[in-house]
Amino acid sequence: MHEMLGNQLFMARNYPSATLHLERALQAHPGNKAILRKLIICYTQIGETERALDAFVSLIKDDIDYIIETNPISDDCPCPEIVFKLEDDLHGEEASYDDNLVLGMLWLYCNAERAWDYFHKALTQRPGNSKIKSVLTIIKTRIPATNPIKT
Repeated sequence: MHEMLGNQLFMARNYPSATLHLERALQAHPGNKAILRKLIICYTQIGETERALDAFVSLIKDDIDYIIETNPISDDCPCPEIVFKLEDDLHGEEASYDDNLVLGMLWLYCNAERAWDYFHKALTQRPGNSKIKSVLTIIKTRIPATNPIKT
C-alpha cells in the first residue's frame, strides 16, 4: 500500500509526502531498486542531499545501470525538468556543493558525462570526500572511451 501511494504522490510531484510513503515501502521491501531510485529524487527535492547521496552511492555500487537506463517517459522520471530548472536558477553562478551533488545525481538518470562533471565540481569543493571519489570511479566506468573525461 505504501509503495502504491508513494508512487502516486511521486507522479503528482508531492515529494515530501511521497518520501514518507516510499521510505515505509522500502522498509517493507529492503533492496527494492525502483523505490530507492525514486527516493533519491525525492530526497534531492526536499533538501536531504546527504540522504540522497547515501542512497545514490548504495544503488550505483549495486547496479549503476538501474539509474543510467532510466526512461524519463515510461519511468515517469522528472529529472530532465529538474536539472534544467536548477541550472537555469543558477543564472551562470557557480553552483554550491549541494547543488553540484544534486545535479550530479539527477544527471546520471539522463547523461553520465554531465553527472561526472558535476560530481567532479563537488570534489573540487570538498577534495577529501571519499563518497564522491567512489561515485566518480563508478561513473567513469560507464563513460565511453571515445569521450575521455578530465581527471
